[in-house]
Amino acid sequence: MAVGAPRVDRVGNVEDARAFDFIYHVGPFSLVVALLAGTAGMLAVVTSTSAVLVGVFISVTTVPAAGLAVVAAFAGKWQVALSSLAQLGVNLIGIVVAGVAVLLLLRRDSR
Repeated sequence: MAVGAPRVDRVGNVEDARAFDFIYHVGPFSLVVALLAGTAGMLAVVTSTSAVLVGVFISVTTVPAAGLAVVAAFAGKWQVALSSLAQLGVNLIGIVVAGVAVLLLLRRDSR
């Protein structure tokens, strides 16, 4: 190692990576983002705007939380893994609730 070069650990700590706290810290914005993703996804499906958008909106809210849960579990950081799974659950519930709400509103407006 060169003199004065920063030391780089080969094994990082999942809990010290503050850049992705939002993935496993469930908060009010977690639900807001999930509701917006579900609404946008359902509107894209119903209006036949773009089926690709549905995958993007759903992936943005589910893949990071699921991925971090797996990585944290593999690293033995069970608290982070459980928090990530809680985040995933909030995201999935928000997406479903928003999708159902959009369908109910569209059904009511069509009457």
